Amino acid sequence: MVLGIILAVGLAPLLLYRFFYGQVAAVTPTEAKKLLRMCNISSILIDTSSSDEFDSIHIDGAQNWPLAEIFAIDSRDEVPQQFRDKTLLLICNVGIANTSAAKHLIGIGLEKVMNVRGGTQEWIASVAKPKGDVFDRWIKESGEIVEFPFRQSPWHEQLLIVIGAFPVKISYTILSLGLAIILWPSKSPELAALRWSMIFFFLGENCCAINYYVFNNQSYLFEYLHGFGMLLSFSFVTYALLEGTDRRLLMLSEPQHRCAALGLCKRCIKYENVPCNLRRTFLVIIPAFIIIAFMPLCADWHNDSYNTMIFGTFFNYSHRIVYQMFEKVYCSVAAIVLLAISLLILMFKKNNPLPPAKIFFAAGVGPLGFGLFRTILVGIYRQNMVWFNFWEETTEMLFIAGVCFVLWVFRRGLFKEGQCVSRNEVSDN
Repeated sequence: MVLGIILAVGLAPLLLYRFFYGQVAAVTPTEAKKLLRMCNISSILIDTSSSDEFDSIHIDGAQNWPLAEIFAIDSRDEVPQQFRDKTLLLICNVGIANTSAAKHLIGIGLEKVMNVRGGTQEWIASVAKPKGDVFDRWIKESGEIVEFPFRQSPWHEQLLIVIGAFPVKISYTILSLGLAIILWPSKSPELAALRWSMIFFFLGENCCAINYYVFNNQSYLFEYLHGFGMLLSFSFVTYALLEGTDRRLLMLSEPQHRCAALGLCKRCIKYENVPCNLRRTFLVIIPAFIIIAFMPLCADWHNDSYNTMIFGTFFNYSHRIVYQMFEKVYCSVAAIVLLAISLLILMFKKNNPLPPAKIFFAAGVGPLGFGLFRTILVGIYRQNMVWFNFWEETTEMLFIAGVCFVLWVFRRGLFKEGQCVSRNEVSDN
């Protein structure tokens, strides 16, 4: 069941991306500029914004062909003369709307049509220095040439981002691997789940590192694997908490032990034909979580992108719309579906509903937690992404440090396999 959920939740975004964007050839801004500057290839950068938006400000060297005009033509003969027999590179704000436009142009007979991935948001990130040449700067309505957005980061922000990206990130990544190794022999369900949480955390953070060091933060796939690793880590640690609280504290799923909540409930499902109050409590908690999962769906989109200098290194800060689509839309929908399944299991499954209900609840909390976490950070720090990255690294360090602390403090009880001791057994000892 767990493997099936992982595969379904993990492969769906890749298939959706392939379905919506994979049917049209796409180039990165860097690849597009190489085509535009090659003498033997006749290429045009086409900005598909409205005429008013284009006149207000546009990339130096781009030509305007609004989306409305593109969709209005029905044949190759209606294509404006300046765009015929050329390699057309379509660009918009975030690189999403042009997918349909490119499909339309290909459908009427144009062959050399490509979508510029990430739009102007990613185009800004493709420049290599503050002062740009053609294609690396704006032209305003007045004809004035201005540079792409650049923010001077003060020295303390530069220091914080270096600390977060290197000593902090390396430390918690190594710690997560160490925890996975320590927990490897454990056979209890909660420690096994915690082990997998640390494994997925370690893998996700290494995908983040590969994207940074190898692909210069340009790989959508490795950024997705980074996010999916965090999502799975959240899910497995949630299951570890649920299972550990149940088996080691409440004893709800242990038929031979008295439930720790009996003092509150007075009557228990283990001894009488009465409803379980703890189970009834989750019939309220799960719908509340489902409602919370709608919050990212209502959040604004942020296409901010700016460049800065980090101790002499030219660096771009932006959180791509495609990442926000995964965090705000897909994670929310996945959380709603998985939590709803958990709720239905608790409501209608008569025999032993807790094990599968816990699995689906934990599976839903993972995307809910990750999507909400990223949405909040982007919303707060979208205009100063240094703090976005710093607080993400810091909270991840706190997460791993918290796991280390709990395992150390309760090491005598946690690492004694099969430790599900009732209060009476404790008093006897």
